[in-house]
Amino acid sequence: MVLLIISVVVLIIIAWILFVPFRFYIDTTINQYYFEWLGLIKVSFIPDEVEIFFIKIKVPFYHFEIYPIRKLIVEEVEEKEKNTERDKLSHEEPVKKKKRRIRRINEKEVKKIKLFSKLGWKVFKTLRFKKFDIDIDTGDVIHNAWLIPVFVQFNGRNVNFRVNYQGVVSIVLILENSIFRILVILMKFLYRNRRELKKL
Repeated sequence: MVLLIISVVVLIIIAWILFVPFRFYIDTTINQYYFEWLGLIKVSFIPDEVEIFFIKIKVPFYHFEIYPIRKLIVEEVEEKEKNTERDKLSHEEPVKKKKRRIRRINEKEVKKIKLFSKLGWKVFKTLRFKKFDIDIDTGDVIHNAWLIPVFVQFNGRNVNFRVNYQGVVSIVLILENSIFRILVILMKFLYRNRRELKKL
């Protein structure tokens, strides 16, 4: 009985991971930018006047923040201090930097790039545009007028491009995907290109 319960729980967790969608959310109107895997993790990029931005990560029962810009500045200062100390200790002539040689890409690598770029494109196509709104003002009345008929051609169910004359520029983008859809594409890709992959 216990084994059956454990098996059911494991199956539910696997099904949750496979089928529950993850979402990319961008809204410049309210300054919200995050990646969310429903019920598992939420990674928010929060703009800040001092830090420029910081990352807030939420997982079940726990959350923490990362300040990447602060870390970069500290590392840069530490690196400069190390270099100045090294220069003071050493009076030797600076070692001349060797010229980097540009490596040519061979035919095998070109095929590999083409193959995996094809996979990348197929994975990209599994993304679902839940919402894509663009509201733009180019600052030029004529350019705005040119954009109106172009935007009309792109507008659809979840896509809405608008032109305004108020100096407003905003983007709202919501993308969704799931591990299951990506795995299906990956398996199809591996099966259809098995001969080419063996040659690489």
